[in-house]
Amino acid sequence: MGKIIQHPHTKSIEDVVESSVSDIENGLESHEVKIRTQKYGANVLETTKGVSPWEILFHNLNNIIVYLLIAAALVAFFMGDTVEAIAVIIAILIAVLSGFISEYKAQKSVESLQKLTKTISKVIRDGQIKEVPSSEIVVGDLLFIEEGDSITADARLVKNKNFASIESSLTGESEAVDKDHETTSEEDTPLGDRKNMIYSGTAATRGNAYAIVTSTGMETEIGKISAMLKNDKKEQTPLEKQLDKLGKTLIILSGFVAVVVTATGIVTGEDVSTMIKIGIILAIAAVPEALPAVSTITLAIGMKTMASHNALVKSLPAVETLGSTTVICTDKTGTLTENQMTVREIHLISGNAYKVEGTGYKPEGKIFENDIPVQMDDSSELKSLIRAGVLSSNASLSEDEEQFSIIGDPTEGGLVVLGKKVSMDRKSLDTEGYTRIGEIPFSSKEKFMVTAYEISGSKKRLYIKGAPDVLLNMSSDSKEHIESMEKTNNSLAEKGMRVLALGEVANYEGDGSEASMRKALENGISLLGLTGILDPPREDVKQAVKEAQDAGIRVIMITGDHPKTASIIASQIQMNNYDEVITGREMDKMSDSELAEKIKIVSVFARVSPENKLQIVRALNIDKEVTAMTGDGVNDAPALNGADIGIAMGIRGTEVAKDASDMILTDDRFSTIVKAIKEGRTIFDNIEKFVYFLFSCNVVEILAVFITILLRLPMPILALQILWLNLVVDVLPAMSLAWEPAEVDIMKRRPRNPEQAIVTKGFLFKVLGNGILISLGALFVFIYGLESGYTEETARTMAFSTMAFGQLFHIFNVRDKNSFGLNKSVFKNPYLIGALLISFALQIVAVYSPFLNRVMGTEPLNLYKWFIIIAGSVIPTLIIQIFRLVKNRKL
Repeated sequence: MGKIIQHPHTKSIEDVVESSVSDIENGLESHEVKIRTQKYGANVLETTKGVSPWEILFHNLNNIIVYLLIAAALVAFFMGDTVEAIAVIIAILIAVLSGFISEYKAQKSVESLQKLTKTISKVIRDGQIKEVPSSEIVVGDLLFIEEGDSITADARLVKNKNFASIESSLTGESEAVDKDHETTSEEDTPLGDRKNMIYSGTAATRGNAYAIVTSTGMETEIGKISAMLKNDKKEQTPLEKQLDKLGKTLIILSGFVAVVVTATGIVTGEDVSTMIKIGIILAIAAVPEALPAVSTITLAIGMKTMASHNALVKSLPAVETLGSTTVICTDKTGTLTENQMTVREIHLISGNAYKVEGTGYKPEGKIFENDIPVQMDDSSELKSLIRAGVLSSNASLSEDEEQFSIIGDPTEGGLVVLGKKVSMDRKSLDTEGYTRIGEIPFSSKEKFMVTAYEISGSKKRLYIKGAPDVLLNMSSDSKEHIESMEKTNNSLAEKGMRVLALGEVANYEGDGSEASMRKALENGISLLGLTGILDPPREDVKQAVKEAQDAGIRVIMITGDHPKTASIIASQIQMNNYDEVITGREMDKMSDSELAEKIKIVSVFARVSPENKLQIVRALNIDKEVTAMTGDGVNDAPALNGADIGIAMGIRGTEVAKDASDMILTDDRFSTIVKAIKEGRTIFDNIEKFVYFLFSCNVVEILAVFITILLRLPMPILALQILWLNLVVDVLPAMSLAWEPAEVDIMKRRPRNPEQAIVTKGFLFKVLGNGILISLGALFVFIYGLESGYTEETARTMAFSTMAFGQLFHIFNVRDKNSFGLNKSVFKNPYLIGALLISFALQIVAVYSPFLNRVMGTEPLNLYKWFIIIAGSVIPTLIIQIFRLVKNRKL
């Protein structure tokens, strides 16, 4: 639901303000926002409906397993075995409902996680800048938009500085559109030519602007054509494609097995109807029924676990890819470091040096020169530098219950806090007569920002801040002063500090336009000095870097800082290959193939532009690395899209970066990336364990029947008993593997090759070997029962129970690749414990329940027979473990 102001592009600013009943300076009042929200609803688009429960149910009914079971039921009916036919129908219900419940829960889990990714907008309300969820924007709100922000409602510009936006989602044009708040348009002016409007679903690429919201929700232009944004087609993940291919292969294999076994049985004199039923049931046995459900729910569980660790993964394919990551390309500031920018040193052009007390954003601390506290009146040069820092910044300091935070750029925040420490801020300077009349916003390409001020209605001055090397090149100061500042810059960088230069043009005569400001800069600036800003590494980074590198994952640092600063931080967190640093300028001169060779031995990149980030991604792609790339700016979007896993920062990231990413870090921490990769590896491990377990179990049943036919023995297991094993005994432990914790050595292994199939020759050999051993255990028990003079029903019940228990004990071979899984880690998966207890109990019921005795052909057993069953089911697992010890050279 939304509200709209008709044809706002044709109206003047005054008309739009009047129509929206807003305030161009202070925005709306909070109580008015509540009234409008209640009246017109939230600023949201109608989303595509998810898959309905009926569609999920049909998906589980439209399954080869179900068709085979129906065939088995029909055969039973035609042959007069009504009880068996009903039992098969019950098996159909179990198969369908278990798949339905799993898939439905997985879908709901994914949907709930996707709702956690919220877009934030900056608005002026009650005269203050506030950050609010975009869904709470109402008509009449005064938006404040900066470079990198996503635009979340249609709005009429009322003020802008060098502002441009990308409107490709509406117009198809990839070029940024320059905007001008002073223009008006005709009613029939095409969307892309309305220079005074901004639109929901687009993004700011340059400058900043203020705009009055004119329409929200489905009344926006993007809302009107929201069908363009809907995609009802569900793409298969790479893993789902592998599993789908595997399933089709198994169907062919199961058909072949069924035909061979049935034909062999008939040829050797077995009852035709019995062999047909056995053939159909074996065909069912060859296919893991819960395979699609388990893969989906395992991935969904992984997404939920990652969300609890502050990593919001936006799609199931991203969860898979994380487990194969070979390289993490990470920003330094805020990801490897605390992102609590604090000015610790000040060096004036005159040579005076100062130390600043305090850490973080709390505006407390004195300034010292030679260990003596400085009074502001004592140093007009120091005061000028601090004033330049405050006036050339757009960030603001916010306090909430004695907790201080920065709204805006963290580096600017350091300058704002420095000003606060000497009782200087934009508001106090405004009362002293400093009025901003122009601005050239910071751009990652130019690496500086300029503001123009009129002072007390007479003098005008430009203030500039930016990278030291850039401002030193613009400086009109003496050669001696510049060389001194260069040495100071290197000295501060060697201490691991981010260095920011500040300067001014004292006699500016322009009108605040960008053209006049750039012309004034051409004549040179007066450098005021340098600030050394400290942003220490996060406490958990060193361990996270070590864990990543131990896991065979390269860590590459990418920063816009000085090369020496980058190298020092890299050494402090013990990154590999930190000695050599490549700069953005050096990369600009390299081809992708040249960089691909260099990047093999270099892990630190400094003075990097967003274009260089994409260049790094391309270079890594040449060597087929699986790359995770972090980013926060609008210009990082191409690199985030180009990487296998694009990771946006949830705290400081722009909305454009978040939209382009596959994963959002809600805490901006590098350690969160490593945790997500660990979880990605665990997810694939668990799916592999599931396949390993069920395949082994299916081999047991097929071989047992096939061998007894060849040996001309009675059937060791009946059709309904095979169904019982597959759909009752095995399915719960198999499903519980989705909750298995990570194995101890999971981050000691090399990254998995994403192109490698689940079922390799080695995997197949392991499955067949385990299946043969468990099958032989059951056959020995069966033959022992026959040789001991027990009835066929008793011997068959013993073999049936041996298979059941053997397969359940086999779960402990499966859950740990290198050792026996019956250890203390089993208590980390209570679902597995519960599943095993239920499955053991159900097997006991199958043996002792009079009803199931009649239906399934089982007989009650005495204690001695259970000793034989336990021996037959435990010995195969012991042999598997002995073989594993020999293979790992531990025995």
